[in-house]
Amino acid sequence: MGMTLLIAEKPSVGKDLATFLGITGKGRGYFVCQGDVVCTWCIGHILEQAEPHVYNPRYKQWRAADLPIIPEKWILEPIPRTMEQLGIIKGFLQKAEKVINAGDPEREGQLIIDEVLDYLGYTGPAQRLWISALDVRTIKKGFANLRDNKEFKNIRDAATCRSNADWLVGINVTRALTIAAGQSNTLLSAGRVQTPTLSLVVDRDREIEQFVKKPYWVMRATVEHAEGPFVATWMPDELALGLDPEGRLVNEAAADQLREKVLGKTGVVTAREQALKRKKPPLPFLLSDLQKKAEDKFGYSPKQTLDIGQGLYERHKVLTYMRTECRYLPNEMFEDAPSVLQTLRAQNIEGAHDADPTIQSPAWDTSKQGAEAHHGIIPTEVMPKNLTEEECNIYLLVARRFLKQFYPDYEYYSSNVVVKVEDELWKGTGISIKELGWMVLNDQQTKEKILPVVAKGDEVNITDVEKEQKFTKPPSRFTEASLQVAMTEVHKFVEDPVIKARLKENSGIGTSATRTNIIGELQNRNYLEKQGKVLVSTPLGRELIDKIHPTLKNPGMTAIWEDALDRICEGQLGREEFIAELTRRMANMVRYALATRFSEKVTGKVYRCLCGGRLSRLESKNKKGKYFWVCSEGREKGCPPRSDYNGAPGAAFMERPDSGPPCPTCGKGYLIRYESNRRMGSYFWGCSTGREGKCPLRRDENGKPGAELVFQNNQSRPEADNDKATSPQA
Repeated sequence: MGMTLLIAEKPSVGKDLATFLGITGKGRGYFVCQGDVVCTWCIGHILEQAEPHVYNPRYKQWRAADLPIIPEKWILEPIPRTMEQLGIIKGFLQKAEKVINAGDPEREGQLIIDEVLDYLGYTGPAQRLWISALDVRTIKKGFANLRDNKEFKNIRDAATCRSNADWLVGINVTRALTIAAGQSNTLLSAGRVQTPTLSLVVDRDREIEQFVKKPYWVMRATVEHAEGPFVATWMPDELALGLDPEGRLVNEAAADQLREKVLGKTGVVTAREQALKRKKPPLPFLLSDLQKKAEDKFGYSPKQTLDIGQGLYERHKVLTYMRTECRYLPNEMFEDAPSVLQTLRAQNIEGAHDADPTIQSPAWDTSKQGAEAHHGIIPTEVMPKNLTEEECNIYLLVARRFLKQFYPDYEYYSSNVVVKVEDELWKGTGISIKELGWMVLNDQQTKEKILPVVAKGDEVNITDVEKEQKFTKPPSRFTEASLQVAMTEVHKFVEDPVIKARLKENSGIGTSATRTNIIGELQNRNYLEKQGKVLVSTPLGRELIDKIHPTLKNPGMTAIWEDALDRICEGQLGREEFIAELTRRMANMVRYALATRFSEKVTGKVYRCLCGGRLSRLESKNKKGKYFWVCSEGREKGCPPRSDYNGAPGAAFMERPDSGPPCPTCGKGYLIRYESNRRMGSYFWGCSTGREGKCPLRRDENGKPGAELVFQNNQSRPEADNDKATSPQA
């Protein structure tokens, strides 16, 4: 049997897998293992989408006429920093009889290895190692259940479509917006995921800023019954006076009238309900949930939580794969639960000893996992050693959530009593706990609030009425963690009920692997800024959202694209069909972007050429830090480049003439016509001898030298740089 080449996604995972197989030798970028296996790795993506100019050199220049750029055949290129590792993989592929794809258990993990195999022309047999943790038990089960890599073609196609979609939107809309704004040095960046994410923040900020705080009153009565008193809250009729559209009592006079109306009066119990209610334990964490919890409890940023979690997964091997989009667990993993519980008991983690391994919560449901076979984050059976405080905090969050799956449901009796006094209804509520169940592991316990035993028709008295003033509150600003949760639960920001229902289960904006970077990029682009812990949109970010194509900024539409990628994973949608639809949309988005007109907040001050064209400031290729200006109509209308004068367009560059009208002052030199740096289209004449001859400057009168220019003490000369015409160093 010939050599088997195992390709992992990253070096650390490659070493773990090689250690399991048994290392017999090693070299630069690989391990030799028992059973004639060579274990090597990528370093994340080692290939990238080619830039537009690779498809056609003319695309080096950003021209509206070239948009949209739609490749007929997609080109990948090696990333320079990983060229050596690509060469190592190529060398072993030429000798391999079989390949094992050991990418991470997700869309991108599938693509990273597959695209390398395709790029290097490998057509031999390939298997897939799909494991969600790096402990020995999980690795062993993975190798015992290797699958044909072809079974994962749909997942790979979905990842390819995601990559192509991001390229199409990013390249075409970014170029169109930048061209429309006349920006040559600053990108106006747009993206399939970043733009709707920015839109979420802009909309939230405006909702907060336009919010007007309003007072309202909550009315509570003390109700005296033979079995004891209880508190009841007023239930207004929708036609009651003083209510706003949300049913809040906003008129204080009406509140006082209500108090006077019922205080000291007798009423009757009109309804009594009691029901046994049951709450299942919360499902295991997915990454965005864990990041939000860690931010709330420990103040960790989402990136901190991800980095800590990745260390617990890759280095310590005590948690399963972090970048998951699913909270559920496969049914077959339930058989591993006792060994994981034993590990938690050995650490004396609170609640571990009382956990019942025979209880199978709703978290165990293979049907809820989706095509990529992700599952919620849970502990492994590996015993943690030498964890830092931060690592311990994240580990315990995951462990306690896992332990709740092995406790009974939380059960309680919910009681409602409705009393009627002077035709006004008042409702008292209470609970009595039957079984705490998994709630014993909560940081805060639910307190019992028991109502007295009453019966319908019982008489009651109102002994006191309190009015509590409250104020309407605006929504909270986004933090990095809460924005990631919003990206995951984007259905909450969609109004269309059909789209909302489709997105609710498992679609969102972006993926757990990309959300942190996308939020960081929005800050780097100056579209968002951090103020303390919260994220706030900048004027630049707001104007971009105001002017961009509605489809691109709509979170619901972008999440539908993600939903389409999921359907590709499941074999319900073809890759060609997806790209064809996206290509069709590109033409509309580009036309819309090119027609956009931005304010000076985005473009800076707009300078116009004498022909009416727009002037753009460019840096000299030969002299760093030197700038000049060019007209957008320059090629067609022959407009010359212009000098840069204190950041604004100055005089047009021109060749110094060899002759001209003789200077009437010195009689030696000749007069040259200059354009003023300070006033475009304003000219004057100066002697070719320059300042040495001390000849005065002269007015321009219809293109001919006129009278001498006379300057007051506080006036400056309208001269060109160095008293001479210059040529551009571009």
